[in-house]
Amino acid sequence: MKSLSNITIFIRVAETRSFVEAANELSLSPPATSKAVAKLEEELGVKLLHRTTRSVGLTAEGERFYEVAQKFLEEMDAVAQELKDSSSEPRGRLKISMSAAYGRMWGTKIISQFLQNYPQISVELSLNDKDIDLAAEGVDVAIRVGTLADSANLIARRLFLDPLITCATPEYLNNYGRPRHPDELEQLNCLNFRNRKTGRLMHWFFTLNGQVERRIFEGTLTIDDGEAVGETAILGMGISQMPRFMAINALKEGILEEILFDYRPPKVPFSAVYLDRRLVSPRIQAFIDFMVERGNFWDK
Repeated sequence: MKSLSNITIFIRVAETRSFVEAANELSLSPPATSKAVAKLEEELGVKLLHRTTRSVGLTAEGERFYEVAQKFLEEMDAVAQELKDSSSEPRGRLKISMSAAYGRMWGTKIISQFLQNYPQISVELSLNDKDIDLAAEGVDVAIRVGTLADSANLIARRLFLDPLITCATPEYLNNYGRPRHPDELEQLNCLNFRNRKTGRLMHWFFTLNGQVERRIFEGTLTIDDGEAVGETAILGMGISQMPRFMAINALKEGILEEILFDYRPPKVPFSAVYLDRRLVSPRIQAFIDFMVERGNFWDK
């Protein structure tokens, strides 16, 4: 393209549906605005706008060009802002997505520490367990637990590993016995988690003979919220399997006791996911580096 200014003018005309209004916003004369769009149409060899004395509308080609051109200019603006930011202290708004349980238990604590170190940054935190489109929802960084699905436009950085543990209250274990092998869980009350997205029970994982095995155990209670499953374990209702970050305080206080330690599965990865861009905003980089530095700080 010979001139980005003509594209910018076309976008404003397309959005306002008026040469006069677009001209006023851009501090141009209506004839100059019309001439710029005409030059763009001549260069492209297609008609972008339907013009009448009363209205302006987009042709099919104009709709397509507007869609691509708008995204292009937004990306150019983002790159320009990142270049400006790179020479100064990280600043600006940072939108972060975390799983609900991790965000409530630990995410708010680490963000509080982060904001003390970077007072020029403001954070918007979204807590949810759904798969999200970072670009569509304006999310800068998502903290995700477990294996990540492949995505061509995302970058993932490993933050730390956290074990998956099987636990219950000492009182429950004293009353019903401490299992020494996963098979013995068949005789005990297992508290199950149902995945809201799939509707399926979450498997229990154990390392047996060097291999990771998945099991399903029956119990008297199934809940579709991981934190609630953990709370029922703390209440002494049965045995639960959960990420250690959810149980660490109860373990330290003796409220919960880990069992079947020798059969722990491989640790669960925590990752920071962000959009694949040529330039990463300093505020995004600062937050990811901060997370890597602290890792699973509850174990330190």
